Amino acid sequence: MQNEYGDKAKQDLVAIRQHYMDVGGKSLALRMVRGVRAEVGALADNPNIGPVYDLVPGLRRLAVAKGAFLVFYRVSSRVEVVHVRWAEREPFQAS
Repeated sequence: MQNEYGDKAKQDLVAIRQHYMDVGGKSLALRMVRGVRAEVGALADNPNIGPVYDLVPGLRRLAVAKGAFLVFYRVSSRVEVVHVRWAEREPFQAS
């Protein structure tokens, strides 16, 4: 199965990278984004590992980077990553 990042998820990764560039520099930013992408990459082999997200039908949620981020995704013929967000924020509501 293949993973695909939606536009919002791509924007989220850019924001995550920029945040870590600002607080810790390029090395930290690359390490964090690569870490998130690596854990998301594992979804290709085990797409149902994340529990169903009850607030939005059809989405699953996976905690990555030691719980720092939540990855919201859909499973069909591929894994579609919808949103990547800091875990301590309010619950995600799809529009």
